[in-house]
Amino acid sequence: MVRGTITHPPQILDRDDASERIRRAGIALFRARGYHGTSVRALAQIVGLEAASLYHHFPSKQEILYDIVDRTMDDMIDGLARALGTAASFEERLRAAISSHVLFHVERQDEAFISHSELRSLTAPNRQRINAKRDAYETRFRAFLSAGRKAGVFQMDDVRLTTIAVLVMCSGVSDWFVKRGRLSGGTVADAYADMILRLLTPSGGSRSGELSATRARSPVSRPRRARRSSGHPRLHTQA
Repeated sequence: MVRGTITHPPQILDRDDASERIRRAGIALFRARGYHGTSVRALAQIVGLEAASLYHHFPSKQEILYDIVDRTMDDMIDGLARALGTAASFEERLRAAISSHVLFHVERQDEAFISHSELRSLTAPNRQRINAKRDAYETRFRAFLSAGRKAGVFQMDDVRLTTIAVLVMCSGVSDWFVKRGRLSGGTVADAYADMILRLLTPSGGSRSGELSATRARSPVSRPRRARRSSGHPRLHTQA
């Protein structure tokens, strides 16, 4: 387990009512076919419902997409709040925040990918609500980095630029990570936290240590060509 890690279990698998099954079907089909390439009939067939019955749970296909992206953002915001809301040192909280962000994009990879690639498919009002949550996530992360700089722990010339660079770097994991690859998700999260701490702290931060020979040889992920994301350019978080 990654030090300071906050994991994000796929809670959507805990329940099996019709709404959750529709949501799971939406995640699978939107990732495989895209939002516009997925029909309501296809969603209903996977869930085992008549198309008309699906509307008893979600008034439209748009509401299924919005529910997926909205819950994704809420869970990410909750993970960041838990990572930063402790009395640990700045370095330890940064490590926990990076691990939380990276592992979310590994453990909830399809949802994270959809939140990037299908942001443009949301209606204007829904997109505005999601962007507000993305901005809130970025603002909290930026405020933490700013506080660390004022405390003399973190070194950076431009807090806003650094925030965007870190979040984009960590969010990109959802585009290339392949389960059962050369590296585990925890190994990637550790490596990202180490790299970012080395960049932002004079002493290089509290390292988790070099990868052991065992971890280096463990099954892992090899970057692959992914469908181009059209996520919000400012960020990240799904991003």
